[in-house]
Formats: sequence, structure tokens, C-alpha cells
Amino acid sequence: MKRLTQDQFFKAVDFIMTNARPLDKKLFEYFFWNGSSLAVMNELSRYQNTDGGCGHGIEPDIRMAVSSPVSTSVAMQYACMVKTPLQHPFIKRAMQYFTSVFEENGKWPLVLPEMNNEPHADWWHYTGQTDEGFETNPGAEITGYYHAYPQILRDGLLGTLHDHVFQYIENTEGVMEFHEVLSYLRLAEVMPEPGKSMLTDQLRKIAPNVVTTNPEEWDGYCAKPLWLAPSPASPLYSVLKNNVELNLDYEIDNQAADGSWHPFWEWGQFREVWENEAKKEWQGWLTVKTLLALHSFGRIDEKVTVEKRS
Repeated sequence: MKRLTQDQFFKAVDFIMTNARPLDKKLFEYFFWNGSSLAVMNELSRYQNTDGGCGHGIEPDIRMAVSSPVSTSVAMQYACMVKTPLQHPFIKRAMQYFTSVFEENGKWPLVLPEMNNEPHADWWHYTGQTDEGFETNPGAEITGYYHAYPQILRDGLLGTLHDHVFQYIENTEGVMEFHEVLSYLRLAEVMPEPGKSMLTDQLRKIAPNVVTTNPEEWDGYCAKPLWLAPSPASPLYSVLKNNVELNLDYEIDNQAADGSWHPFWEWGQFREVWENEAKKEWQGWLTVKTLLALHSFGRIDEKVTVEKRS
């Protein structure tokens, strides 16, 4: 079993402290140095707009300042990672934003026209497709936040959302897009029984058809096993175990010389913004994410002292 060496670990830490966004630095400190959740939330609040939604490039491939459901869902991932309570103003405002968008649109649109006004990745280009029904990416994930913070719910909303997310997954016939699986996994993490088990059973059937198992393909954009099962407690680890272990070896072997892990995708447009801004921001986040995964699987050299939270 390969392990990240002491030298590799501290190269990664040096990269994070030197190059990562303040938000990702604080997230690293929270998990590895017993840093403050409040410090993470103070940085996260910088991405929140007056409407409660988030923008300002918190999703590095979307550079626009205005709010979008997908950028707000990324922000909520951070908030949930550090166990932010409902009483925090950020949570109340973000959840109010989700509710207002759904009441206006009957869904949470994934791609918005305003994305075209600022540099963005090719796949975030708005093409005028506005007639789609409920979009499970990011709709399933956002539904999960109403389970995490049920005090925000208005009457009847959760039943409507469950109708959408369960009907979709039941009709997939074992085929689902990678990001839809991630969205459903985030829902399953916070959903109570019996819905949690129902979703998990479905996702375990779907995962083998979605995951990319060939290590030679992991340097391109794909559904890496670790993204679907980033810890031993992940619902999909039991069905992806062998591939996850190989993926852990792969990540250890493919740490960059500067200590970071690089995104396995790139933009085909706005190349200067990609190279100078978005790519570097992704490197910081991916380095934190990879260290968290390696630590959760016991893949960091035992000589490294890590004051990590349980």
C-alpha cells in the first residue's frame, strides 16, 4: 500500500499556504490544524451577494459575480463540511435564495445567461436552452440542504422536490451523468431513512456504469473513483473499493513537483484567465481535497503529525 511521504505532505501544505485561496487555506486549517469553522465562514461570506446567493468565482470555472444556484450549492458544500448551524446568517440567506429561485422557476437552473458575460469554462456557456424541466444537477443536492436545515422549509416544498428526485433516479435504467451522481450522493448524505437507503441502493447499482476504472484515462476529464467515494464511509465505497485503492495509489504517484494536484480538465477558451486564475484556484482546492481523501484512508505517512478533526 502506497503512502504519501512526509516530504510530499509538507510540499502540499506549502503549496496550499502559498497559493490557495484564503477560503481553501482556512478549510485546510480546519481539518488538519484544528482551525476555526468561523474562519472558514468568514471567507465563505465574501462570495455571498445581497440576494443570498453566491458568485464571484467560488466555482472557479464560473467567474461571474452574480448569484447562481450551482455556485451557491458549491458554497453550501463548504458550509456543511464545517458543520455550520442554521443560526449563521450565511445559511439563512443562502436557503432563502434557493427557495426564491425555485418559486420563480420551478427548478434551479444549472446554466444562466449571465454566465456568458464573464470568462467561463466552455461547458458553462449558455445557449438559450430554457425549456428543460427539473434539473437534478444541482436540484438533488439542493434538496439535501432542506434536509440539513429543515427549519427553512415552506409547506409542501419537500414533497414536491422528492417527487422530482425520486422519479428521475427510478427512471434512469442504470445510466446517469457523473455530476448527477455527485448531486444525489450529497442528498443521500443528509437524507433521513427510509429515503437514504433507497437512494443509496439505487446509486450502488448506477455507480459501476459511471465510474472510470482505467487509470490511463484518469489524466483526462472523467468520473474518478475517489470523487464518488472520497472516504471509507462513503456510500459507494463498498462497490468501488478496488478501484478506489488504485486511485489512491495513482494520486500519490501523480502529485506535481510543486506539491499540488492539478485539475484533470482545462478550458478551450479564455486561456489567459484559465492559466492565471481558474487553474490555480482549482489546484488549491484539489490539493486540500486530495489530502483529505488520503488521510481518511490512512494513506499519509504515519510520521506526519496531523491534528485532524474526527
